[in-house]
Amino acid sequence: MNTAAIIHESKSAQAYAVDGRTLHIRVKTAKGEVTKSTLLAVDPFNWIPRGDGSPIYDFDIQSIRHIPMKVEQSTREYDSWFCEVGEIDWGRTKYCFILENKEEKILWGCHGAVSIQKEMKKEEIYNLSNYFNYPYINEEDIYHAPQWVKDIVWYQIFPERFCNGTPDDERDVLPWGSDVVDGAEKKFGGNLEGVISKLDYLKEMGIGGIYLNPIFSSPSSHKYDIQDYYKIDLDFGNNEIFSRLVKEAHKRNIRIMLDAVFNHCGYFHPFWQDVLTNGKNSKYYECFYIVNPDKPLVYREENGEIPNDCPRDVLNYRTFAYTQNMPKWNTGHPLVREYLLDVACYWIREYGIDGWRLDVSNEVSHDFWREFRKRVKEINPDTYILGENWDNSYPWLRGDQFDAVMNYEFAVPVWNFFGKNRGGEDYTAEDFQNAIGNLLIEYPQNVTNNLLTLIESHDTSRMLELVGGNKQVLRLAYLFLMTFPGSPCIYYGSEVGLSGGEHSNRQCMIWEENEQDRELLSDITKMITLRKEHEALRAADFRWKYCSKEMNTIVYEKKAGRERIYVILNNSERIVQIPVLKELDGKKTEILMSDGVKEKKDIWEIKAYGFSMMLLRE
Repeated sequence: MNTAAIIHESKSAQAYAVDGRTLHIRVKTAKGEVTKSTLLAVDPFNWIPRGDGSPIYDFDIQSIRHIPMKVEQSTREYDSWFCEVGEIDWGRTKYCFILENKEEKILWGCHGAVSIQKEMKKEEIYNLSNYFNYPYINEEDIYHAPQWVKDIVWYQIFPERFCNGTPDDERDVLPWGSDVVDGAEKKFGGNLEGVISKLDYLKEMGIGGIYLNPIFSSPSSHKYDIQDYYKIDLDFGNNEIFSRLVKEAHKRNIRIMLDAVFNHCGYFHPFWQDVLTNGKNSKYYECFYIVNPDKPLVYREENGEIPNDCPRDVLNYRTFAYTQNMPKWNTGHPLVREYLLDVACYWIREYGIDGWRLDVSNEVSHDFWREFRKRVKEINPDTYILGENWDNSYPWLRGDQFDAVMNYEFAVPVWNFFGKNRGGEDYTAEDFQNAIGNLLIEYPQNVTNNLLTLIESHDTSRMLELVGGNKQVLRLAYLFLMTFPGSPCIYYGSEVGLSGGEHSNRQCMIWEENEQDRELLSDITKMITLRKEHEALRAADFRWKYCSKEMNTIVYEKKAGRERIYVILNNSERIVQIPVLKELDGKKTEILMSDGVKEKKDIWEIKAYGFSMMLLRE
């Protein structure tokens, strides 16, 4: 047995507490090498009197639990085995793995492998010194996220481009939709009154939460260069209008999440302006990262404006990327920390927002986010804390910082498999299965349920652009999104056919119905409805059932309670035939949504880009 391929780490995504009495345990083994895996688990203090009159106690071998493990995901390199250890009454557990195949049987513990021989004594197998240790389940260390998150669908709004609710005012804006190329200086008049006017539209679609890009006072259209964190930008309205937006949204059971730009501020923020005026004598000088105090801070100004671009060897203070109009906060400084934490609490306390999306969150210290969580959750434990991390983010998701991150690790394989126009790697169905399988075992299941899953945002090309305008493929991508565990998010306008590349992804929303793709809107609305109606579609239990590299066709199962839902996707431009799953042979299923799938005896015939979603009740 290839012991070099066996992977397990205690108190990680492979061994974590779900609640005060339950652990989830995983172990990875080389693909196809282990045929049976059993977890041995025990309270290490289960000692009983010897019973011979002496004061000696012996470890109670009979109290060791033997728990069968099942393959949760099988990837190109590994099988990931999983089991649940429940009823841990005293919070303590030691455990090891018994791994078997036809040739060998080993015990895998914290000090490596022990070959199990028939003549071995029980004391050798049950030697707790080689067992992994979960010392104690402390309630305050357990990951908790708001219960409501996993059951809703988000809708991301870039406020400047969503809807102008006051078209007759005298603001100096461009005609709606007159330009499609992004630019920080371009303003078309979208505002909060526009969002309020479209709440019923979102409600009818089944949206349960709105994620708003920044809305605080800033000179740009994107508002990531904030100069006043306590004030709604005049382009969008005012604080009173925002208060009405939250109340109207809540009347419709729609949550509101704001964008927290706490990595950096705008060039015109008063703290930074004080530094520019007073230099080292400013009380805010150490609130930022000055590289060389003896050199000028500003590279150049043009007509009173600060160009974003600046040569790296000239820039004299840390910024977001190398954008000199966005100086980076020193969140370790007490003035900055208290200021930003007060901002976070203010909008929850005074306006009742439901969540914060944390911009560039992985560049801010863990220490700051730990304090952020404590302060925010003290006001409202039900506040959703969402980080913008693009990579594996488990260090932020251990229960002491975020509730979730934007799951770009989900988006990438979706782009690679369904995307036909991105210039990147093209995935076969086998590649896609491998990538998604790896993703599903990177995080604890209860964390996966709360990740914000997305296939596009204001920072990416739109999915319709990536699929080369093929709306049949777009529909497949959305079907996968809506049947995957997590909290899915739609980027405004994509539901009616809005497209755009990397530099044109913030186009004005299409509101003229004759220009909208109403069929696409109907399909996505149906998917959202089904997701809300069926727990299995929201569940973390995701099983691959069929994958054809040659035909680019996949079948997977979602399961919860007595519901089993099977999804078939043909991501190819030709008709394919695949075998009907044996477990469905002769069983009656309810078709929830389908296009172009026919069952003929023992095969499914699927048209180009066809799909089906069928329900089996056990």
